[in-house]
Amino acid sequence: MINHNWLKSVTTFSLGWIVSLLIWQVIRKVGIKTYLDSFQLEFSLLNVSLFILVLSLIAGAIFGSVQYYNERYSKQYTSFKSVLFRALIIHVIIMLFLYLIVYLAFRFSKVNLEILFREFLQNPIIIINLLYSLLINSIIVIVIYLNKLFGKGNLSKLLTGRFYNPKEEFRIFMFLDLQSSTKLAEDLGHIKYSKFIQDCFYDLSVIESTKIEIYQYVGDEAVLTFKLDKNGSVDNALDAFFLYYERLKSRQQHYLDSYGAQPIFKAGMHLGMVTVAEVGSLKREIAYHGDTINIASRIQGQCKVYNRNFLISDSVINHIKHKDNFLFEALDQLLLRGKKESTTLYSVSKKES
Repeated sequence: MINHNWLKSVTTFSLGWIVSLLIWQVIRKVGIKTYLDSFQLEFSLLNVSLFILVLSLIAGAIFGSVQYYNERYSKQYTSFKSVLFRALIIHVIIMLFLYLIVYLAFRFSKVNLEILFREFLQNPIIIINLLYSLLINSIIVIVIYLNKLFGKGNLSKLLTGRFYNPKEEFRIFMFLDLQSSTKLAEDLGHIKYSKFIQDCFYDLSVIESTKIEIYQYVGDEAVLTFKLDKNGSVDNALDAFFLYYERLKSRQQHYLDSYGAQPIFKAGMHLGMVTVAEVGSLKREIAYHGDTINIASRIQGQCKVYNRNFLISDSVINHIKHKDNFLFEALDQLLLRGKKESTTLYSVSKKES
C-alpha cells in the first residue's frame, strides 16, 4: 500500500520542480536547450518539454522521499533553521551524485566528454543550475513548513483570500483536553510540564491519516475539525480519537520514564454549521465561529461529570456510517448552558477486534 504522506511529499516536490524548470526555461529563453546544445545534441521543443517533465518527476521522487524520511526519522523537536540546513546539505550531496551520473552518461556516450568531473562541475551552467536548484528546494521546504505552521490547507486559503468574506461550512469539532492538568503542572513544574505537553501534541500527528485538521492548541487543549457534506460520514473523526488514545497508550513507558505520569485526554464532539472567516491584521488566521464550537466544548466538559473518555452529541450519531465498529452508551439528555433545546449525550468506545 502506498504511503500517502510520502506520496504527498513527492507530489509537492515534483510540482515545485515542474514550475521551477518552466520558469528557468522562460527566463533563460533557451536555458536547458543551450546547456544540451553545448554537448552538440539536437533537441526539439517537444524533447526539451519531455526532458523538463522527466527531470521534474525524478527530482520530485528523490527530494520528496528524502524530505519525507528526513522528517520521519529526525528528532521530535527540531528548529526550522536545523531542518532547512540539513535539507540543503542533503540536497548538495544528491545533486553531486546526479551530476556524476550525467557526467558518466556523457563521458561514455557519443558525446565523449574529454574533461575531468571536477572541470565538469566548474561549468558555469552547472554552477548556476546547482544554485538555482538550492533556491527551489529551499522555497519548497519553507512552503511545507509554513503550511504546517498555519495548519493544513490554511496557507493557500490565506494567500488566495478564500475567506476574506465570511462563509458558512458544515463541520465537525472535537475538543481534546488533558485530564488532571493542574496537578500535573504542579508536580512537574512549568518547564517539564511544557515538554510533557510538547510530547503529547507531537504524538497527535498520528491522526494525519484520518485527514482531520488541528484547528488550534489552547494551553493543554487541542481543537480538531473536519469539513464534511451534509450526508457525510464522521467515522474518520471517531477513528482519530482512538488512534490518538492507542498512540499514547503505546508510549506509556516513555511518559512514565520521562515524566512519571501517563497522559489521558478526554474528548467531546459535535457538528453543525459554522462561520469561517479570515481575521486579524497584525496576525492573520482562519477562524471559526458559531454555536457548534461552543457545544462541542461544553460536551467535552461533561466527560469529567460522567467519568467517560469520549462523549458525542446525538447529531453526530446520525452521521456515523459504520456503527458496528463502535460501542455507544446513551446518557442523559442535557440542557447545555446557553441552549434552549436539550442534547442527548453518548459515550463512545471502540469495539475490540
